[in-house]
Amino acid sequence: MAADEKYLSWRTAVDQQLREIYCMTIEDAGFDEEYINRHWQSSETPVELVEWFGNKYDLDRRPSPSRTARR
Repeated sequence: MAADEKYLSWRTAVDQQLREIYCMTIEDAGFDEEYINRHWQSSETPVELVEWFGNKYDLDRRPSPSRTARR
């Protein structure tokens, strides 16, 4: 897999994690390509980046489907 493909796959995984955990996209989070690329080059996993971001801004996680289904 070429470096560009690896980056795009990693970027897609970051976006997916943001959607699943915080109901937001990369664009909603205000991440620009330079910012995302720096984190990718530092070998962070998508989960590490998203968890760090959520902790830094004290974001509330989206309720899990099993918790909302019981209401």
